[in-house]
Amino acid sequence: MGTSSEAAASRSRRLHTVKNVEKNVRAERQKVLDRQKRIEELSKPLNAVSEKLARLDRERDSVIAGGDRRIETLKTNLEAKIEKLKSDTATKIEEAKKETATKLDELHQSQQASEDELLLEYAQAIVQFSANGSPADLATVLGLSQKKAKELIASSTADLEKAGVAVAKSTDAPAATDTAAPEVNDPAPAADNDSPASASVDSPALASA
Repeated sequence: MGTSSEAAASRSRRLHTVKNVEKNVRAERQKVLDRQKRIEELSKPLNAVSEKLARLDRERDSVIAGGDRRIETLKTNLEAKIEKLKSDTATKIEEAKKETATKLDELHQSQQASEDELLLEYAQAIVQFSANGSPADLATVLGLSQKKAKELIASSTADLEKAGVAVAKSTDAPAATDTAAPEVNDPAPAADNDSPASASVDSPALASA
């Protein structure tokens, strides 16, 4: 067992050691705090610039997002307008078709009587022409073959008879055989010629034909 002086020395060494440890810990802690503070001070400019760059990124992203939303809205609205325009146009087209059909029907009804009268007048003009000229003359005027001209004279005569319209025949027919008024009800087959006649005609019925 040691003496009291040795025990006192031992206690003194233990206290000294504890004090050193606490001092070293506090010193190390302070170093860490000082280093952290120094790093924070050094980082302030970097943090400031980084924040500014981040702000620019946020502004750019906001503009891009806003533009994308606007473009999407415009596309949606355009598609809706196109569909509405298609529907409206289809409706108007159908209305126009119905309106045109109605007008044509009304016009046909209103023109029917006039057309029938004009056709009779045309038939009269044909028969009157044939009474004073030959089928060859009529063929020349209308650009037909003599056969077609004779058929037209016959059909015109039949139409007039069917309508009960009297056919007045001219008494001043030319004396020449080639231009004498033919029997309109029975055209002579011997004078048939399928090529259009080339002789010109000076007849008052030209305007009517």
